[in-house]
Amino acid sequence: MRHSVATLKRAAAFCAAALLFSIATADAAPRRGQAAPAFKAFAISGQPISSEGLKGSVVILDFWATWCPPCRESIPFLAELHRKYAKQGLQVIGMSVDEGGERVVKEYVQQHRIPYPIVLAGSKLTADYGVRALPVLYLIDQNGVVKEQIMGFAAGAERVIEGLVKKQLAETAR
Repeated sequence: MRHSVATLKRAAAFCAAALLFSIATADAAPRRGQAAPAFKAFAISGQPISSEGLKGSVVILDFWATWCPPCRESIPFLAELHRKYAKQGLQVIGMSVDEGGERVVKEYVQQHRIPYPIVLAGSKLTADYGVRALPVLYLIDQNGVVKEQIMGFAAGAERVIEGLVKKQLAETAR
């Protein structure tokens, strides 16, 4: 009987440790000043995209979904940012968390003429970035460091985001 009690205690301790670890890592969204989590993925166009390949550029990672109203509202603005600042070194990457698959996302991208690459963000990528609500946008500097995390998209967000992008591009140009 003692052996089974000791085994149960060890199992309970292991479960408690695993629970604490999962809680700690669930909130492991990269914060301002931390390195952005590394990733390798393919855009729905087939283009390879990696955090390593984006170094040297100012990057916006936009976690979004086709069914998310604020996400849909932000896309024309992000498309305009892409057109306006790409030549200065801005890379906008859409990270779709749609569960409907590539077909749904490709149709949406074509209908709305999204000009920047779109990646189907899997569970590892969304977990690495601590995505729990949509939209969430990460502004990452040319060295791969998170400069800002912006959750949601509401009136006035355009000015704030564009100001942050301009500031980061100016710092990169130095």
